[in-house]
This record gives sequence, structure tokens and C-alpha cells, in this order.
Amino acid sequence: MESSLTWTDFYQKYFDAEKCLAEYFRSESEFASDSVVQPMSRISNFFASGSLKGNILIFYGAVYNLNLLHPACDHFKEIVVMDVLENNLQYVKKWKNNVAQSFNWKHCFGNVQKSEEREPWTEIEKKLKESITRIEKVDYDESGREVLKIFPQADCVLSPYHLTLLCKDHDSFISSVKNMYSLLNVGGHLIISVFIQCTYLYLETLKFPVLCIEEDFVRKVLGEEGFVIKEAVMNPRSCHTTFSVMDYASILFLLAQKIEKMQ
Repeated sequence: MESSLTWTDFYQKYFDAEKCLAEYFRSESEFASDSVVQPMSRISNFFASGSLKGNILIFYGAVYNLNLLHPACDHFKEIVVMDVLENNLQYVKKWKNNVAQSFNWKHCFGNVQKSEEREPWTEIEKKLKESITRIEKVDYDESGREVLKIFPQADCVLSPYHLTLLCKDHDSFISSVKNMYSLLNVGGHLIISVFIQCTYLYLETLKFPVLCIEEDFVRKVLGEEGFVIKEAVMNPRSCHTTFSVMDYASILFLLAQKIEKMQ
């Protein structure tokens, strides 16, 4: 990472959503199981319980993971997309407005189709685009922490990988969890996925830092910040041949619920 740039500035300047999709999400990628198949299965299972529903779902951080939003379409009236990276937001805007993209989502959305549900993937994608009503930028303050504008309270926040990709240390991780708590109605749900024991990822020749954390830390922070964990699934890394590209050991998926914090 360039010594003159902060962690946040480096991501802002160099992270490219389309390059990330091409490297980690295409069907031929060795990471396809970890980046597409397993996450979509886990998120879909969380929604399958029927308890996740309401008016607004906020998709928070790392918003190029659009495939993870599909299960939410049938459970929430509208989806608000929020990210700190302008590049990610521009990617979503172009995708939503049908601007030609180099990445084809067909195989990703195809993974959510059950044998008895043969809805064309283009219809699934269209429904998702129609569900997204707002695309909003989240800013940073001078300390590098996220600053939220005034947003309507949500019934669910879905945040894939944001807490390990864009949080530079434990303090910023805790600050982000506080932010997500503030976005939720009491009783609302938080869904997160985080890399465990990961320190970097590569996009072409650029090496991006990743916050290295353990499951115990994630559980501790959520509990202290007003969440009750309802379900947790740890997926061990299935791709074992490209540790030079990204060095995570596993991916943790958590479903938690906001409660009133004790005063």
C-alpha cells in the first residue's frame, strides 16, 4: 500500500468492483464456491425462516455483492444501498440503469434457482433492480470512521465483508457495528459475513489490506453493542490453491437481532 495513502484512501483510489468480480466471482474462478455458491446458500437459508421481513432493508458496504440481495426481494418493500466507496456505488448505478457491464451475473443468480422454480435469471435480476430505491454514499470523518447521514430506520441490514475489508482496526470495526445498530429498528436483524484470519487480497498486481480477526472478537463486539446472535455458520475455505491471492482461513456468516441496550 502506498505509504502516503491511508487504508481508506487506498481503497477509495484503487479498489475496482468489476476487477473484483472478474477475479473472485466468475464461474471459472477457483473462488466461485466461496464467493458465490456458499454465501448465497447461507443468506438464502437465513431468509427462509420467514422471520426476516419488513419495509426497508439496507445493503451496507461491499455492495458489488449484488447476488446476495436476491433473497431479500420477496421479504422487503424496498432496498437502500449504502457504501463508502464511490466506485462501488457507481457500479451499482450502472448495473441498475442497464449500462453495459463486462461481468455477467447469470451464473450467480442461477445459483438461487431451485429445481421447481425456473424463473429466468433475467427476471430475478429485473426484480432486484426494481427493489433498489436509493443508492447513498457514506462519508468518513478525519479519523477514518464512517459518518452516517439521516436515514430511515431499517428492519434489516445486510453487510457482506465490509467489516473486514474497510475497517482498518478493532476500533473502526466497533464503530461500524455501532453504525449498523443505529440504522436498525429495535427487533430488526443484522446479517454479516466476515473473513476470518485474513490479512490481504490482490486485485491484479495491487495488494489490499484486510483486517485480521477471529470469531470470538466478532461475537464479543456484537454482544456488547446490543445484538443477540440468532444463528452463526462458519464455512472453512474450500479453495486451497491460491493463498498468494487471498489468505483467509474461513468465512463467518452471522444472523443477529437488535435489542434495547441496557442504560
